[in-house]
Amino acid sequence: MADMTVEMGTPKLWGASDYSDANSGITKTHALTLTSLASAAARQGEKADLGANRAGGYAVKVCFSPASAPTAGTYVEYYWSSSYSATNIIGNDGGAATSGVDAPWVPGAGAEADINEFKQQLTFIGLLPMTADWLPQTKTINGYFTPPTRYGFPVVKNATGVAASGAGVNMYVALIPIIDDGAIS
Repeated sequence: MADMTVEMGTPKLWGASDYSDANSGITKTHALTLTSLASAAARQGEKADLGANRAGGYAVKVCFSPASAPTAGTYVEYYWSSSYSATNIIGNDGGAATSGVDAPWVPGAGAEADINEFKQQLTFIGLLPMTADWLPQTKTINGYFTPPTRYGFPVVKNATGVAASGAGVNMYVALIPIIDDGAIS
């Protein structure tokens, strides 16, 4: 009889320079500075190598801290820019502004309409719905996300109506590998 179990692999986590793993328990591996991210603006993280032999799927856990209380039901949008290349500016989904370095994501002229147009070229991961509270908000936004290529990085759009906190200590995007493990007993 074959038994299937699931192992949790080592997560990849994107966070700011002042990120602390005290609340998440996950070590930062890549840069993504969401501090003071304005409403209607977007930011991209550093390109990651998920490995030649990578997990088939990842749980995606996020945390976002608003600078003031947002309206309940607003959200933060999370996307993935896939690439076949390890080089930052080569082969990234999402247009020429998608560089693979921790920087603002400003496609076209950078207006919200341009962000909304170009985000359609990215892979949607999920939404973090906000409560009307001024505190870090955490959720597993996708229980099984499958990045289509070896390389890639998150792109985050703030649609909360308020800016992000000026401290990045709690904000992150984490990909937690889900590895199927078959055993014969």
